Amino acid sequence: MKKAISILGPTHCGKTELAIEINEHFPTKIISVDSVQVYKGANIGSSKPNQKILDSVHHGLIDYLDLEDDFSVKDFLNEISNEFCDCKEDLLFVGGTMMYFYSLFNGISKLPEKNIQFREKLEEEAKNKGWKYMHERLGVIDPDAARLIKDSDSQRILRALEVNHLSKNTFSKLKTMKEKSVIEDYQKFTFAIIPKNKKTFKNQLKERFRKMLELGLIEETKTILERTSGKRIKVLETVGYKQVVDFLKDKISFEEMIELATNATYQLAKRQITWLKKFDLDETFFSDDDDKVMKILSIIKN
Repeated sequence: MKKAISILGPTHCGKTELAIEINEHFPTKIISVDSVQVYKGANIGSSKPNQKILDSVHHGLIDYLDLEDDFSVKDFLNEISNEFCDCKEDLLFVGGTMMYFYSLFNGISKLPEKNIQFREKLEEEAKNKGWKYMHERLGVIDPDAARLIKDSDSQRILRALEVNHLSKNTFSKLKTMKEKSVIEDYQKFTFAIIPKNKKTFKNQLKERFRKMLELGLIEETKTILERTSGKRIKVLETVGYKQVVDFLKDKISFEEMIELATNATYQLAKRQITWLKKFDLDETFFSDDDDKVMKILSIIKN
């Protein structure tokens, strides 16, 4: 039986380095589970492995899409199913996009595909009437969904209204109807890596962001803005890029950008750690543990 090994955890804990080291001892096909690294041009802000590493160790789903493209959970699972599940190698998933991991392990709800025309119609209506009105409308159609979705969560309100329009079943009912996991037939091993000291970790995140700035994050963000010419680009709404965009628009100062990016990254890491409780983990390691590789190899080989 082929193996599906997963290394997951919060940002800046050495997941990629660990995956590469495991791969040296136990050859696999490495697949990135990261909703930002999948985009071409989003390099520094996503902490993408450098080109030298990518040239020596291929990573699936890195530099895979243009910045304008959408990449949903369903798209992620389709790529895994179509591109990787037929290969002979064992698979090694590495990253921190927890919704991707959750759907990889548990399957995904049987929701209809997006309908661009209907979405545009809803967005235009929301522009005129506001998302609170759209949330109230959802409450009439699908009260269970409305109870679970905040009236400020425009993306989820939009999706729920869209699904209710396209399907005979309500969004809340369809969410309970799951397709089987795309790695159902694999022997699964799942490992988490987390920081040991919260205070030290936050300082490390600040230094990490400063390093990104030294490497050219502001210039990278400018390039993305220029290349996409006013279009809505999801990458620019993610942690780090969002704060740089606000700095470039003179909404915040340079030092405010650093503080806000550090705090946002720390909050993201806390959410990622909370997600880990949902997974059936074989082992959890601290990022500075010296024996991670040997312990993981011992588990997957036995």
